[in-house]
Amino acid sequence: MKISNMAVITLTLLLFTAVAATAQSRPVTGVASASIFGGNVPEHIVKKARAEAAANFNDELRMWLRENIRIDLDTANTIKNFALQKLAERCLESAEEKTVSRGRVWTLSLSVSESSVRDALRAHNDHFNAQASMQYLSAASDDPNEALHAAISALASAMAKIEPAGAGGNTNEIRTTAQGLFDRVRVKAPNTVIEGRQGSLPQKAPVATFTIDSVPLAKFNMTAFVQNGREFARVATDSRGELPMKNYEVPFVHNGSMLTVSPDARNYIKSDRFIRFRDIGLRFSRGQELSFIFKVPTLTYKLEYKVFSRAEGINIPPDFSSDAHVRKYLKEVCGLMPAHGSAAADLNIRIGAEITMHTYNDTEEEGLKMSMRGEFRGAGIDKAGQEVFEKRQRFGLSFQTGAYFWEASGAIRDFISNTLAKD
Repeated sequence: MKISNMAVITLTLLLFTAVAATAQSRPVTGVASASIFGGNVPEHIVKKARAEAAANFNDELRMWLRENIRIDLDTANTIKNFALQKLAERCLESAEEKTVSRGRVWTLSLSVSESSVRDALRAHNDHFNAQASMQYLSAASDDPNEALHAAISALASAMAKIEPAGAGGNTNEIRTTAQGLFDRVRVKAPNTVIEGRQGSLPQKAPVATFTIDSVPLAKFNMTAFVQNGREFARVATDSRGELPMKNYEVPFVHNGSMLTVSPDARNYIKSDRFIRFRDIGLRFSRGQELSFIFKVPTLTYKLEYKVFSRAEGINIPPDFSSDAHVRKYLKEVCGLMPAHGSAAADLNIRIGAEITMHTYNDTEEEGLKMSMRGEFRGAGIDKAGQEVFEKRQRFGLSFQTGAYFWEASGAIRDFISNTLAKD
């Protein structure tokens, strides 16, 4: 059989392209390193390195998607961030873990071949496509509750696929159906004031009722956020379509602070983080996102704050050992005011922190550790807690104590917030 010159050239180009593609193929790898002193690597170092390598793998995977598939995921979008995490988890199921030591630097890598990444991407999309198709069938139900939940679930699954722009399949059709059902949701909230004392169940709580086609909308999940954006509570409508806001303690906020309660799609795709309805493409057109106002008294407090260190060479800055930064937080964020003079206070607060220095020979590190304890008692409040904040660095380097105590003051603020938020 005679082969034309053009056919030979074409065949040569195809072979060259295949070889070049194979040569350019590279694994996606996440890496983490640690300084090790001694023989065996402690298990807690290995565990920490795996977590760090997995986080770095997410970043590398996002870059691989952009460079090889021309998909630039917006990880500020909650559903796309979820999708990247799920794809990374699927990829890492086939990861090859390697460790290598060079001198005192120990490195752990999690590597996934490009073909395995492509297989994982295909399986990821197949999974969520199947979920979307299955749920979308139930969106035609005559039961409006079932239809709405199924349509939102189908849309969330369709949006969790990782595909180039314009390859959304029937996503627009699903979104149109879900939006049409969501527009039929009505919300009645005649009262928007939550009244009560901080740290206690509200004396008066608004009753917000959700219906769809005049039928109570049950098991509709929402997440409440206080004014500074902190997640306050996850709530769901009951069988009567009512939000049980009366079951949640009033947070430590200023009088007049806002509470935003927003629909949350996380349960539809088994995410452990908030998924905004706007990120799956649903608009609020009937007041489905709620805002409440807190009506709370201004509680007074007395503070006992003590920071100390028994270790030599640790100099605690005056602005950290002073309680001014704690009082500022209690006033500006928690809405508390100091009791004057000998007047009785509503709340007695005790916060103590000990600063210690620790040496870790196995990793050739030393660390500054702050052990915190706190008590908040009075006005029907009885809360206590303890936490540890630590920063480490390699031997031979001098601690930047200014930076450390700046971060430590933030840790104390977080500690106060976490303790007050306890049940």
